[in-house]
Amino acid sequence: MYDSFSAHLMPLINSSFAPGQAQATVDAFQDPGQRQIAQAELYYFSGRAQECRNIAELYLQDKDLCLRLSAGLLYSFSNLTLGNPSASRMGFRNIQECLRLAEENSASEEVMASCVFAGYLATVLMHLPADGLPPLKDFLPYLPAGIRAYAIYILAHNAYLNEEYERALGLCQSVFLMLDGCYPIAMEYLYCVIIMCLNNQKKHEEAREILMKAWNMAKPDGFLEPFIEHHGLMLGQIEACIKPTEPENYKRLSQAVIAFSRGWMDIHNPQLQSSVTDKLTPMEFSIAMLASKGWTNREIADHLSMSVNTIKHYLSRIFQTLGVEKREELKPFVNK
Repeated sequence: MYDSFSAHLMPLINSSFAPGQAQATVDAFQDPGQRQIAQAELYYFSGRAQECRNIAELYLQDKDLCLRLSAGLLYSFSNLTLGNPSASRMGFRNIQECLRLAEENSASEEVMASCVFAGYLATVLMHLPADGLPPLKDFLPYLPAGIRAYAIYILAHNAYLNEEYERALGLCQSVFLMLDGCYPIAMEYLYCVIIMCLNNQKKHEEAREILMKAWNMAKPDGFLEPFIEHHGLMLGQIEACIKPTEPENYKRLSQAVIAFSRGWMDIHNPQLQSSVTDKLTPMEFSIAMLASKGWTNREIADHLSMSVNTIKHYLSRIFQTLGVEKREELKPFVNK
């Protein structure tokens, strides 16, 4: 049972298509289950968590392992945005169960690769330890092109979290050299890692160029999710680039960021969840993260195109809201 895939895991991520053709790509899937999961992906990546969850829930116990794994991922992350952390945890457990079943049934390398990929996606992106999972890099050859590109994004993201910025950039660049075709979802997530690394290296102009490239690729399909998930880690880049020229899109992003961050914090750091996600705006969260990393008021002001006095005002409110007195004390609240 576990060696027979009707098609690939996360079919839309794995599809090559021109920006603006996501819905047409979904409609072209012949297998009903794959088409439904691809539609759920489209809903998720375009910020429509409720519609995504409604579809994914139907496939959580499917006999086709790729559909079940895909559903588990989509169900987990959509429920974060919807404020249902217990449902998210159930989805993550479903993924762990799939890996256990694959191991017990001596599944093929392709099946194991999909299970390991799903396991890393569910842990690394939540900044949780990947204890007990085999090394993802060992399974890259068994993943199809689009999923392999996204898997390398996961490795690059993990390198970024370990402050290995050059390694993360190298991993991302290797994917763009490797890909034969346009895989918009995986590429947009890879761009996000590049932006995050360049910001931490204080190469702000390069980061802005990449952000606009990613944004222009995402807009035709309405793919807001990569920017929602990486909002804080982009260290204010979205505020500096998107907010002044596209206030309505920025408003949509901000509302979605608050919802996603609330669910994320409830799983990752529940004792601080209320303080951060209910009381800090996305702008305040970005400034708090920059300050916690040792950026000076002048550096933050230049990065966000604000005055130093404005940054001081923001930090004063952030300190008061979170009940802290020093920048170092911000770290537990913005540990993303």
